[in-house]
Amino acid sequence: MTETDLRLLEGAPSLFGIVADPEDDGHPCVVAWGHQLADRAVTSWFLADGSLEVAVFGSAEAALETAEALYPARLVWVPPGCAVP
Repeated sequence: MTETDLRLLEGAPSLFGIVADPEDDGHPCVVAWGHQLADRAVTSWFLADGSLEVAVFGSAEAALETAEALYPARLVWVPPGCAVP
């Protein structure tokens, strides 16, 4: 990786997941993935019917608050440079 690459990556969005157990069956899963930009978070939600919805929030924490209105949930940040399987 070059110095230019490193400079460009400094402003890269942070990736996060929202984890919950929507079925309350002891099997938590990622119900949403998102990326935090400087002034907003863009989130992809997996809906109960299997479809996907994209939503924009002021922050990852605001997206979490929306999820918590439905079920207990938590925010998980993906470390920079971490490959997500």
